[in-house]
Amino acid sequence: MVTRRALVPVLFLMVIFVATAVLAGCETPMEEAVEQVEVIERKADTTAREANLRMIDSAVQMYYTEEGVYPSNISQLVPSYFSEIPTDSAGGTYYLVKEGATVKAAVK
Repeated sequence: MVTRRALVPVLFLMVIFVATAVLAGCETPMEEAVEQVEVIERKADTTAREANLRMIDSAVQMYYTEEGVYPSNISQLVPSYFSEIPTDSAGGTYYLVKEGATVKAAVK
């Protein structure tokens, strides 16, 4: 017959194994926070890039209105429309591309 004292170590080990298995399957709050920060940073980069492209497109249209031709190079927008060309937070470079009869901003 098994005594209660003999069952205690077995039950203790079972509890330890179950707790370890549960904890191994959980992400730590720090890992979740880091993932959320990365997602927010990517969204911020995308939003900033889209805003910069719209701003450059507006400057291109103003240049066209004033000069009667589209700029052939993005540097032609400095200093009249920008003090400097916007920088892409993701490391890309803004440039102008001809699309049919118009010119649009792009980033690579």
